[in-house]
Amino acid sequence: MAVSLNGAATTLPLRVYSALVFRAALFGFALISTALGQTIPPDLSPNCSQYSSAPLPPEAEQTAIPKQFPDCASYRSYRGIGRPRDYAKARACAWEERLAQKADLGQNPKELNAWVVGGSLILADLYFNGAGVPRNITLAMRFACEAEKAMVEIAVPEIVKQGTSSAHEPIEFCDYAATTFTMNFCGRYASEIGDDLDRRYFDSIKRGMTSEQRAAFEKLLSAQRAYVDAHASEVDHGGTIRTLRILGSQGILSNLFRTEVTHAERKKKPNLSDTEIAMADTWLRREYSKTLERLRMHSAEDIEFGAVKAEDLSNIQNVWETYRDAWAAFARLRYPEAAARVQAEITLERSRLLKTIR
Repeated sequence: MAVSLNGAATTLPLRVYSALVFRAALFGFALISTALGQTIPPDLSPNCSQYSSAPLPPEAEQTAIPKQFPDCASYRSYRGIGRPRDYAKARACAWEERLAQKADLGQNPKELNAWVVGGSLILADLYFNGAGVPRNITLAMRFACEAEKAMVEIAVPEIVKQGTSSAHEPIEFCDYAATTFTMNFCGRYASEIGDDLDRRYFDSIKRGMTSEQRAAFEKLLSAQRAYVDAHASEVDHGGTIRTLRILGSQGILSNLFRTEVTHAERKKKPNLSDTEIAMADTWLRREYSKTLERLRMHSAEDIEFGAVKAEDLSNIQNVWETYRDAWAAFARLRYPEAAARVQAEITLERSRLLKTIR
């Protein structure tokens, strides 16, 4: 997936969007359990000039400058995304990425996100949290400043405040991204964390399914991914935060799906009336027609500035119908007593979403 991001500045930190894109927090994900050792100094400064001379460890000098941006993706090893968590591998990779960043090497198409969420940014997290290394706040701040100086200005007050508490939580410097450029990359990072947690959860429940149920569930997961991907085209593409807007909206859909599966597995039926179950399809058709008509009123200028196209909505509705049918087929096998309610629930959710499309 190619990355085309605008770097226009904004003063909004990424945590403004955290409720939408950092889905990991919803699932109680703990980053590390390493003893932190060094305490946060109360006079920690947001002035990056104070950290530029912090000495680097010997291993930094032992890393050769790469000829192209590495594809080892330090953030994946750091957070255990699709692979075992390994702080040593994350650090070794991050040193290479940092040198590539300093050499201004272009993105590696195999790991586009590591171009920003790698190198200095991950080294800042590693050393600040004492993840696999002795905690070194001064060195961590040097790396954070290398990643984005404005991020440090936002982060320091929150870090100092946390330092007054008896319970230290791990720091994710991506939470304090200060430009839309960095926020877009950090948003993708957060989305990957959430997707990986979902995958692990779904793998865990598949172990209790029959072979027929597992096959149907795999079709459902494939259809759900296709729907979430397609949904990007029915989100307004205007402005410099369009990537975050899309990721946030996609995150909501993914959260809804995970919640539906969790409730169904726990035998918690959707709280719908008989009328809602009977009328769900009719209400959806009505809402779809109204939304389609609304989008057809867009001018060429509206479309140019990112408004949703009527033809895109038609295509996405077909993708959603495939998703709905896959959900219904799986529910009949796995939750036969609740299948009608499950289908009505996702149909009504689609109706509510259509109301928001402008």
